[in-house]
Amino acid sequence: MGDQTRQVIEFAQANGGVFAAADALALGMARSTLTRRLDSGVFTRIGRGLFALPGAGLVNGIDLALACRRLNGVVSHQSAGRLYGFDGIPWAAPSVTVPHRLTNFYPGVFVHQSTDMSDDHVVLVDGLPATRPERTIIDLAAVLSDGRLDWVLDRALSSGTVDLPTLADLSAELGRRGKPGTTRMRRMLEKRDATYVPPDTVLEQRLLGIIWDEGLPEPELQFQPPWLVPTNGRVDFGYVEQRLVVEGDSRKWHLLMKSFQIDRHRDNQAQLAGWRILRFTWSDIVDRPQEVGAMIRAALRL
Repeated sequence: MGDQTRQVIEFAQANGGVFAAADALALGMARSTLTRRLDSGVFTRIGRGLFALPGAGLVNGIDLALACRRLNGVVSHQSAGRLYGFDGIPWAAPSVTVPHRLTNFYPGVFVHQSTDMSDDHVVLVDGLPATRPERTIIDLAAVLSDGRLDWVLDRALSSGTVDLPTLADLSAELGRRGKPGTTRMRRMLEKRDATYVPPDTVLEQRLLGIIWDEGLPEPELQFQPPWLVPTNGRVDFGYVEQRLVVEGDSRKWHLLMKSFQIDRHRDNQAQLAGWRILRFTWSDIVDRPQEVGAMIRAALRL
């Protein structure tokens, strides 16, 4: 196998497994050589003037790399979220974003148009050009519900994939009247200031979602109450003025006898310190969210 063939293979590997005839010619491969490599199965024809390495990765059955090459676009929205492993991304057709033009179409791919996609908003992920994580979250704000976006954003913050200050700066840069998702993104950021700590577990996330949905005051997350300072312990949520702790009890953890005893000891310490504790199970939070919200509201009033 000649040097030009190796160079074309390396180029394709760095670009999602896809290349154009013009790319091969620019790397010094003759058209006759390209034809021979196609006949021998080294490359596969996937479109007019477009080729791929055999077995090039597909996303939802559609080669996003091919769509990006043909449309000069970048992987975005739900497809970019899946590239980053964002938790909670719902199924959707493969998505790319292209510079704003009159028409853009590619079979099986949802094509978004954007006038504010700059080079620093794009990175390479597995050889595919994709919107950077923070830009992806902003784009998702236009297509996800508040609850779903809350979930996705908190999981991305908790994993460290998304940086909150960077997200806030980029949102301020891109936000404008009439841009889809601007208002929703603003609501998401109003809940999360510089001191925000994303919930550690799915149960905490759901419990925090109830607090938000019910319009209750914002608690301190991963709060360290006075009686846990010596052990550097923390509780899920704390309301300092009301001296109220709210916690979600995970079944897998709290069915263990040792954990049960630790919780009772911590609850007794809270009582002696003049604090109250509300504990909610997975069933409470998932099956009776309005009841959970009403109990927290009542406790805050006392």
